[in-house]
Amino acid sequence: METSTLSTKNWRKVALIAVIFIAWVVAYADRIVISTAVIPIAHEFGLNDQERGYVLGAFYFTYAFMQLGGGWLADRYGAKRVLTACIVMWSIFTALTGMSWSFASLVVIRLLFGIGEGGFAPANAVAIAENFEKQERGRVQSLMSSTVFLGNAAGSIFVAAVIAAYGWRWTFPALGVCGVMVAALFVFMLKPRAHVRSKSGTARNRQQYLELLRNPMTWRVGLIWFCSSTLFLGLQSWMPSYLLKVKGIDIQHIGIASMIPYIAAFFGTNAVGHVIDKAGAQRSKPLMACGALLCALFLILMMTTSSLPLLVLYWTLCICAFTMVYATVFTVPLKYFPNEKVGSATGLINFGGQMAGFTAPVVMGHLIGAFNGSYVGAFSYLVLSAAIACVIACTLKTPTTNHDPAHVALANP
Repeated sequence: METSTLSTKNWRKVALIAVIFIAWVVAYADRIVISTAVIPIAHEFGLNDQERGYVLGAFYFTYAFMQLGGGWLADRYGAKRVLTACIVMWSIFTALTGMSWSFASLVVIRLLFGIGEGGFAPANAVAIAENFEKQERGRVQSLMSSTVFLGNAAGSIFVAAVIAAYGWRWTFPALGVCGVMVAALFVFMLKPRAHVRSKSGTARNRQQYLELLRNPMTWRVGLIWFCSSTLFLGLQSWMPSYLLKVKGIDIQHIGIASMIPYIAAFFGTNAVGHVIDKAGAQRSKPLMACGALLCALFLILMMTTSSLPLLVLYWTLCICAFTMVYATVFTVPLKYFPNEKVGSATGLINFGGQMAGFTAPVVMGHLIGAFNGSYVGAFSYLVLSAAIACVIACTLKTPTTNHDPAHVALANP
């Protein structure tokens, strides 16, 4: 009987991982679609580079602020309610994107899309904390983190094919339907929390945020994530336009070229997760510092090459280097913070990274306009951001033991 119970529990964990994994793939596919779709959208609406930057970054503005609210909601109400609500909301606004009629309507819908998806990341961390032991969480979270790249790869191919065949407007409703189907899976797979935290629990949550804000590790990791995300999300937003305008590649081949770095990064993220679980806390600092430095170096090589195959190679290596930062950042809350603070800690750290998703496309749009269509200034801005992330990572103090993650997280690092 005991063996049967254990087997059932393990199968439930596998099924839960699969459902969360699929949800993340859909979420990231929904996001990356706009990077390629903005090319025909800009042509239809007559958008300049600055306006394209705001369209690309609008989602991340509200998404970033919802990291804070989403973490609080997930900590209080549990993962099931928040995850299901997030998926339904973002699927509705994804579908509505295809019905936009002007620059203003497109920006508003993207802002609402960010609100819908904003609570998903911290609620995902709470779901992992509620269903997996601490020693399992690093690998599980790294697997979920890697879906950004698988979702981007799938989204790149999907949007290129649909736009070429049916136009950009049909792309978004198709993805919205996929999201609703995933929400139905969550209803059956996740167990609801037995109780909702009381008002006294809410008061404790405010105190938790204050404690997290006083913790230097929260600030340093958040800044590392902001600067690293500036590079990654800046490239994600503007590379399709760069490949079209500067390299003369059509939309279908842009989808193929974009898929290669993301597939390689999918495997890289999971490899980093295994390193973190095996090596322990002392590897966080070198992984983040080296990852940020390599990002900057490979981006410089990408900027200076005239060969398209080499450009794709350097782009791939740059994104793979980013996985060293990405997987490490999101294992920090799971490894060093207690269960009741995982959602809030993840939300705070991710807030910085997602604000970069708003600032990077907008700043790059203005720089591209200022340099008369040249991407040199925009890419140099990304290189500088990665260099700053490397410097901050070198100042990070991580615990020397992994035996008591909850205690270490609250110590003065």
